[in-house]
Amino acid sequence: MSLRLILFSLLVIFGAQLVLQAQSIDPNSVDVKSMNVDDMTDAQVLRMVQEMEKRGLSEQQAIALAQARGMSQQQIAKLRQRINEVKLSGGSDATNRGGSGAMTDGYGMVESIKMPVDSAVVDQRIFGFSFFNNENLTFEPNVNIPVPPSYVLGAGDELLIDVWGVSQQSYQLLVDKNGSINIPNVGPVQIGGLTQEAAQKRVFNKLTSIYSDLKSSNPRTFATINVGTVKSIKVNVIGEVFLPGTYTLPGTASAFNALYLSGGPNKDGSFRNIQVIRNGEIIAELDVYEFLLRGKSDINIPLSDNDIVLIPTYEKRIKIAGEFKRNGLFEAKDQEVVSDMIEFAGGFTEDAYSQRIELYRTTSKQRSFKDVMANSYDQVMLQSGDSIVAGVVLERYENKVSIEGAVYRPGNYELTEGLSLKQLIDKADGVREDVFLNRGLITRLMDDLSLQNITFNVQEILRGDQDIALQREDIITISSIEDLREIRTVEIFGEVQYPGEFDFNQEMTLSDLVFKAGGFKESASEAFIEISRRLSHDEAQKSGNKIAHVYQFSISRQLKMHGEDAQFSLQPFDQVFVRQAPGFETKSIINVYGEVNYAGSFSLTSKNERVSTIITRAGGLSPDAYPKGAMLTRKVEVSQKVKRLREQLVASDTSLVFSDLGFDVVSIDLEQILKNPGTKEDIFLQDGDELVIPRQLQTVKVSGGVLNPLSVSYIEGKNMKHYVRSGGGFDLRAKKGKVYVIYPNGAAASTKNFLFFRSYPKIMPGSEVVVPQKPVKEPIPASAWIAMASALASLSLTIVTIVDRM
Repeated sequence: MSLRLILFSLLVIFGAQLVLQAQSIDPNSVDVKSMNVDDMTDAQVLRMVQEMEKRGLSEQQAIALAQARGMSQQQIAKLRQRINEVKLSGGSDATNRGGSGAMTDGYGMVESIKMPVDSAVVDQRIFGFSFFNNENLTFEPNVNIPVPPSYVLGAGDELLIDVWGVSQQSYQLLVDKNGSINIPNVGPVQIGGLTQEAAQKRVFNKLTSIYSDLKSSNPRTFATINVGTVKSIKVNVIGEVFLPGTYTLPGTASAFNALYLSGGPNKDGSFRNIQVIRNGEIIAELDVYEFLLRGKSDINIPLSDNDIVLIPTYEKRIKIAGEFKRNGLFEAKDQEVVSDMIEFAGGFTEDAYSQRIELYRTTSKQRSFKDVMANSYDQVMLQSGDSIVAGVVLERYENKVSIEGAVYRPGNYELTEGLSLKQLIDKADGVREDVFLNRGLITRLMDDLSLQNITFNVQEILRGDQDIALQREDIITISSIEDLREIRTVEIFGEVQYPGEFDFNQEMTLSDLVFKAGGFKESASEAFIEISRRLSHDEAQKSGNKIAHVYQFSISRQLKMHGEDAQFSLQPFDQVFVRQAPGFETKSIINVYGEVNYAGSFSLTSKNERVSTIITRAGGLSPDAYPKGAMLTRKVEVSQKVKRLREQLVASDTSLVFSDLGFDVVSIDLEQILKNPGTKEDIFLQDGDELVIPRQLQTVKVSGGVLNPLSVSYIEGKNMKHYVRSGGGFDLRAKKGKVYVIYPNGAAASTKNFLFFRSYPKIMPGSEVVVPQKPVKEPIPASAWIAMASALASLSLTIVTIVDRM
């Protein structure tokens, strides 16, 4: 049975005991079935493994006790994983040998485990390194498979003999240090040094001395003889290896098992001359490339106890780069040539120039370079340190020409011997109907890589009056009439479903264009449609001030036209304007908010509907309404240019206030409007207007250049100075003579100045007192003061000089 299963069994047996011993609890009271492996720490798992080793239980005992405890298969799987993790972390009772951990099994066998190699200490380009250090590829020894017939038995191997039939008996015998097993009632049998196959025959013959029926012609007693647990062997891995040392392996281990555990050759180690030494003699030389490149597994020879695996330094290492399928550092043997290295590199890539490679070499004095042609690949010998580089093919074609434009099949074509322009056009299925016949163009790459233009008359080529022989990489361009003029379109604006630009078609009429634009909108005036047509080239030369022709038409909603109008055809670049019908109005909506009985949206019934009418339609004012604070806002469109201008003005004068909200405030006096409806103050409303009637207001807001901007309670009879004082008074930048008041209805009033007297505007509830501020003055930098001082000093010196000369 494997080490993992033994560990698992003992863990089940002793796990609860160890945990409960620490807690002074009777282990017999533990229900192992209910144990959760996830709750156990790594330290507890490690202690269980150590306890197993101390108890020295046999495999059969461990299995029996585990079954008696009855842990679930799910918990068994988790235990196996946890034991694995403890092994890999080196936390078991292991002895380090050459950097490799070792784990003892139930029979005293010590198995070395793989220790990770730091890939930073090796050049990853070395071909073969990843073979022994790849987490997806493992050469760990496997003891769970039958040993081969050629396996040589020795001390420590276990022989299992099962006799059944008339006689029944089982033997579990260990080969002693003398190579013998002791069969009860038979005596010692020497099997050390024999293969499994030979040992089976010898033991079978010995068994016939007590089971004579085994050899009868009609036997009723039978026997099978197999190797159970195999012996462990010690193998020394030395030389240029990552983790040199002594490794304990199963008796079935091979050379690759030892190399895998040791991390394989290091940066100076050889992959192609690994020696296996037995009893002082080299019995095999391993070439890992034979396995990696050709899949030969016969080189992976089995090892014996006290074998030595020696990894010498490499003799030649060649760098492969460029357009090879596999780049890196490859090891070369004596007599190997460039072609061998190309084979190791997997051959050339599809884009490689395979007729020549570059060979860079370092001599004892300097570097050298050699061109190696394809016919010499199997002749040029290599030296250590050589670099082989393959280049790419040229980005040009030896037999390609291209044709583009007004032919039916544009594209690339093979340049056959004697191919002419006429033949190429025929290969492209000829020219299209819209071809421009007066001129074509051949773009030719010259020998010095400059480009040459060759023009030809397409019509003459087609008639056969002229022909041109083509050269490789010629590009033939044959244009269409459409390619040589503006993109011809017509535009339609105004009251159609889909206004915009449309492709021009010959004989297109006004009705056709309106149809393409989705027909008229409900608001369209079909009786007044204008067409603007730009002047032709000849007309523009003698037109004077005229820049366009304008035509007017009428058309029915069924897109019918009569008389000459129906025959009028559009021309490229015509612009069609469909006007809105006189008197047509879309729905005009206004909104009323605040203290009215029926706030909401209202549709205007006429262009002359007034504020008073809407208030009436809204059910009048509510008892809490404050008509003096009523405000009317009206949508406006402010261009970006105007917005930037306003920002500049505000930056220079903070007394200016502009709205960026997309609407204007219209000052109204709702009290007067309701007292005298229909007067000039009762203004007409427009689409998008919003009328806001607030509740009774009780505060006054103070903002701008005061020490503490705030809102304070309104006190009847108090003037503006009172509210400024409530805000802490003016600050240092306040413009005292520019103070103004914004009333709740949007109106404003400013301070009046006469001589030394100021008249402040009246305050009412909901007002805002605004104190403008002077712009912040930027302090003069020190450099400016220095410059001024220098200028003054120079001026003073000049004045003194002039005075002295007078």
